[in-house]
Amino acid sequence: MMSLGRRLRTLRKNMGFTQQKLADEVGVSRIYIQALESNRRMPSMKLLHRLSDSLQASITDIVDEYPNRAPRMQLEELLSNGEVDIWFRKRKLNDDELRRVERVINAVLDDWDEADKASKEEKSTKKGAKRPA
Repeated sequence: MMSLGRRLRTLRKNMGFTQQKLADEVGVSRIYIQALESNRRMPSMKLLHRLSDSLQASITDIVDEYPNRAPRMQLEELLSNGEVDIWFRKRKLNDDELRRVERVINAVLDDWDEADKASKEEKSTKKGAKRPA
């Protein structure tokens, strides 16, 4: 089971935020974010809304261990926390293999981001060419 603090930390890291960056985004101190992530404090509803906006996650993703929808797993958490054994083709992946899997996933996502960016730029260029002078 993942605690609220661990879910916050995972979502924060997924966004590439430091504790200070998230604190700045939501208007609290870094120490307060640290207290949330270590489960020493609980956020107010107002803060949960700001956190969900900044972390691009629903409040349910932050607070509900067992949401009433299809299960959602943070792959980064599975690959890095060592709490779950990951198997593929009837064998357990070791730490080096898990790091390779993570690098492959990152490369694929980077390719997708580049393709999306190129597609948007192409559409923007076509719109600009269609405008009368």
